[in-house]
Amino acid sequence: MPFIVSAVTAIAGAISGVLAAGGIGAALVRLGGTLLLSYASQALMPKPKVALQARSVTVREPVMPRDLVYGRARKGGVITFLHASGSKDQYLHLVIVLAAHRVKSIGAVWFDGEMAVTAGGTVQGRWAGKSTLEKRLGTEDQASFAGLMENVPAKWTAAHRLAGCAALYLRLTYDPDAFPGGIPNITVDIEGKDDVLDPRSGTRGYSENPALCLADYLAHPAYGLGAGIGAADGVERASLIEAANICDEIVHLASGGVERRYSCNGVVSLAETPKTIIEGLLSAMAGRVAVQGGSWRIHAGAYRLPEVTLGADDVRAGGLVLATRVSQSENFNAVRGQFVSPENDWQPDDFPAYASEAYLAEDGGERKWRDISLPFTISAATAQRLAKIELERARRQMTVKLAGKLAAWRAGVGETVMLSYARWGFAAKPFEVQGVSLDLTASGDGALLLPELVLRETSPLVYDWTASEEAIYAAAPRTTLPGPADVPAPGTPHLAEEMYETRGGTGVRTLIRVIWIEAPSDFVRDYQVRARRILDRDGVPTGEGWITLGRTDQPAWEIRDVKPGRWEVAVKSLSVIGVSSPYVSAEIEILGLTAPPAALESLTIQTAGGLAILKWLPSADLDVRIGGRIVIRHSGALTATWATSTSMDEVAGSDAVALVPLKPGTYLLRARDNSGNLGPVASVATKGAQVLPFAPVMSLAADPAWIGDMVNVVVDGAALKLVDIGLEGSFTFPAGMDFGALKRVRLRSEIDVAALNLGGIFDDRLAPIDSWLDVDDTDGAEIDVVVEARVTDDDPAGAPVWSDWSRLDSSEDEVRAVELRARLTSASPDYNVLVAKLRIHAEEVP
Repeated sequence: MPFIVSAVTAIAGAISGVLAAGGIGAALVRLGGTLLLSYASQALMPKPKVALQARSVTVREPVMPRDLVYGRARKGGVITFLHASGSKDQYLHLVIVLAAHRVKSIGAVWFDGEMAVTAGGTVQGRWAGKSTLEKRLGTEDQASFAGLMENVPAKWTAAHRLAGCAALYLRLTYDPDAFPGGIPNITVDIEGKDDVLDPRSGTRGYSENPALCLADYLAHPAYGLGAGIGAADGVERASLIEAANICDEIVHLASGGVERRYSCNGVVSLAETPKTIIEGLLSAMAGRVAVQGGSWRIHAGAYRLPEVTLGADDVRAGGLVLATRVSQSENFNAVRGQFVSPENDWQPDDFPAYASEAYLAEDGGERKWRDISLPFTISAATAQRLAKIELERARRQMTVKLAGKLAAWRAGVGETVMLSYARWGFAAKPFEVQGVSLDLTASGDGALLLPELVLRETSPLVYDWTASEEAIYAAAPRTTLPGPADVPAPGTPHLAEEMYETRGGTGVRTLIRVIWIEAPSDFVRDYQVRARRILDRDGVPTGEGWITLGRTDQPAWEIRDVKPGRWEVAVKSLSVIGVSSPYVSAEIEILGLTAPPAALESLTIQTAGGLAILKWLPSADLDVRIGGRIVIRHSGALTATWATSTSMDEVAGSDAVALVPLKPGTYLLRARDNSGNLGPVASVATKGAQVLPFAPVMSLAADPAWIGDMVNVVVDGAALKLVDIGLEGSFTFPAGMDFGALKRVRLRSEIDVAALNLGGIFDDRLAPIDSWLDVDDTDGAEIDVVVEARVTDDDPAGAPVWSDWSRLDSSEDEVRAVELRARLTSASPDYNVLVAKLRIHAEEVP
């Protein structure tokens, strides 16, 4: 009989006496076993594999491993289709596979770390209108992407279903502002595997339970080990249920809320070895996997009540070896490390370290750190509990190697046993069975298969936790460094209206001067300016679109030759890589050439030799200086207004001085631009006194009788007015002046004139009465009365030769006789002329 067969035959009866039931088959399941730890629990823990972290980069490679997603994660994927279409390849079509299985949900989509598409599917920010999205959750019967089939039917058909794969279809529209660096890095918020079996209910679905997630991986026939749940060579159902219940226990938080004791949230890359994957999943629950007799037993991190007690009678002679301390290189008194932080954009972040002052004192005051990594943990509170478990397990350092008798087969790998050994002072001291091996021992009747156990000290205090032990986690401060798309806008533009002279100097146009504060960034290269007229000069919407005007590296721009109306001007910044900021805009009302000129300033008068010398500062308006005029009128009224004055002269708009006849009263001046708009009135008064005294010689008075030759005028009461205000009227004196002989005389006119508003109604005037320039509302009336004279040196009773009619304001001449008339005009269709006084005076130096 072969040696091993005889050994098994010899031991079978003894095992059956030790075990409660089951025969040799049940005994053999305990023959040997090891305890697989999470890599966070292993001495001299190596750095975790990068592949165990949530892959945050979307890649395009010909061959890539598949991913499994358990729980929640933000991850990239694999670009399996890439195609450009449209005019000038303006559209880019992308298919990205996220996971090799069905998932519960696909949430928000992120471009280069910024949320581009909300969980509800709304495209936002600078990508609005630049991206469309379709999702597939990875069912076996899912349909192909409808949008992709419509856009590129020759490339994607109904047969391209990606059955069993969670995926995205994105269509991106080219825009340098939205995609300055080309294809962005695309990541997705995802709730992972949706067919995890829960043996407690017999149902499959989404789960964040680490024990169930580990069992799902072990049981998967293609991606895992094929160790079916409940199978003879698979995952033991009872231990799995126990572990799942432990993971689902409720733990109170320092913040006042609650959470599951353990949760699993992360990504598994199938490029890793099964051992690495199992160890990573175990780290989420401080777990153990016991492999014994071909069966997998999952133990979550919790104290398990001992069911077996071993004593001296269960140990063979000399069969106990005790190690009381681990080496200095393996010892530590504080634990720190990283977890995946949703508050930190799902990037690895440090959780609050767990340190023990008691263990620090035991180690002579020297702080020794253990670094761990928890790639499937997204809760800082859970990470701290796991850190404490690692520390407390490590500080219980006694290890016992026990060569047992047949009764020691009662202890299974991963279980907790009590060990009593008076010689060492052990009285029902708890130990965890970390390994069971076979020891083939010769006896008088043949050979025995006896157990050798490796025991590690443990305690209920390892897993004890209160909310007060939790330190509040604060996510790492976010960087304030701008990204390539973070282009600050310039300051709100300041707009001003100005006139400018055309290149030939023959015309005047309007411009908008735009000035803004530069954007606060050294990466801004220049600025883009655009403008549009939104209302015309009458306030009617124009419907005109934006006009892009150009770029400049200076914070100023001129928009030339603009029409009157309301304008909106916008400016944006452009970075060195061509990304632009949002536009900032301002509005301005442009009056242009329709704006009235400003009032003439610093008007003064000097008199000399019967002349009035008027001086003023040059007009501030370019359209007055070029092609405009300065209008001069005179009024003898006590209250001088434009409507009670008569014209004297006009000079060029570029002039700043004028010589006019000297008359007592008020001189009124207004600038008139080249479009005919009149500015405000400036006035100056004088008594009309001269150095030489004058004595009256003769006077003519047309008022109040108004006897004379009248054309298009009529007497209204005591005043003379036009019959048809659209035509000129005239009044000719019935008799002139005859001085009897040639005489040096000064002739001057005296006129009182007013304007009559033909259509004005008080109720139509919206401004308060205190702001009215005159009650009659005649300030803008363009009326005039001009006195003309013709003279002769001959006897007027004979056949005199008369001069041509010429204007008479105040003139000095040597004449025999003079004839006089007055001309009445109104350039305002709503105003008539009222002449209350019309007199001519002849004076001489005595």
